[in-house]
Amino acid sequence: MKFTLSYYLLKYPYTLWWKTLRLFNKPQKIAFYCDHYLDYIIFENVRKHLPDVQIVAKNKKIQHKLSQNGIKAVLWPSFPDAVIMTRHAFHKFPCNKIINIGINHGAYHFKKFISAEKYNEFDLFLFTSEYEVKEAHEFGIKCAQSGGYPKLDPLWQDDIERDTNNLRKEIDFDNGKPTLLFSATWDRSGMSAVEQWYDKLSDFTDDFNVMVTLHPFTSNKYSSKIKNTEGIIFIEDPKNYLHLNLADIMIGDTSSILAEFCTLDKPIVTFSVQDSKRLSPEIVHLIQNVSHQVDHYSELKDMINYALENSLEKSNQRQKYNQIMFDQLDGNHSIKAAKKILKVLKKMDAN
Repeated sequence: MKFTLSYYLLKYPYTLWWKTLRLFNKPQKIAFYCDHYLDYIIFENVRKHLPDVQIVAKNKKIQHKLSQNGIKAVLWPSFPDAVIMTRHAFHKFPCNKIINIGINHGAYHFKKFISAEKYNEFDLFLFTSEYEVKEAHEFGIKCAQSGGYPKLDPLWQDDIERDTNNLRKEIDFDNGKPTLLFSATWDRSGMSAVEQWYDKLSDFTDDFNVMVTLHPFTSNKYSSKIKNTEGIIFIEDPKNYLHLNLADIMIGDTSSILAEFCTLDKPIVTFSVQDSKRLSPEIVHLIQNVSHQVDHYSELKDMINYALENSLEKSNQRQKYNQIMFDQLDGNHSIKAAKKILKVLKKMDAN
């Protein structure tokens, strides 16, 4: 497999230091590599079911963000026996003695798989469902197993409605209005529709409560305009499951947050996005089936009202695709993922 140049520059000095540390009987260690704060959110619920895991931040900015949220992290470089990551960051840990475990970065694969070769560098890679694992195997990914989508486990806990009501009171939403949740993927991906609505949100604030969540790399042109729109709740928290539960309907494009919202069996409206090299026909079909689609902003308000009035119209399709994307939605995905990780980690004890 071809790695980045930094992998080859680091490989020999990194491996030498890794082996030197073992000469001093350094305790075995599991690390989670955090390239972005969102990476930790994907992993957070799984961590509760694993032995001590060292969080490794990419840089001081990420370390500071983690610290602000009560998460202790060391700075890379780190020299673990096993590393868990949500990205293909092998160049940061270029020693073939390290056990590599991957977790899907989002809900299902809302983009085409990258090369099977890159996935197969992992000893284990956890996808979100058995169906997705089947697709991965057909693509040539040999290390695929289903770990569910642990990020959403809290949606199926007993205190979810209490916590959602507390959020509603905190935000001080009008209980007489439906709540809209606008979402968008990265504007430079070629699969976003944020440009259609980012400067028109005030059209909705008289009749609706309005929340917005954006891809973390969204251009300032869009995010600053949205944040400065009066009456809009801009969601900063990447956990956002309480905001999902609070919303009556989602408006989106091709972001994988559509899959997260789909689990709640609530109506979705999406902008049809022109074909992209990264967007597979299967994902286009999925989005068309679980959502009501519009081509242009001028159609949006009417479609929102229609979808709210006919909230069960797409329910069968949503439930069908929930099973395809997530298997059983039971709040136990983090336990499922942790068990599979622990099985692979036994290799450390054997070596």
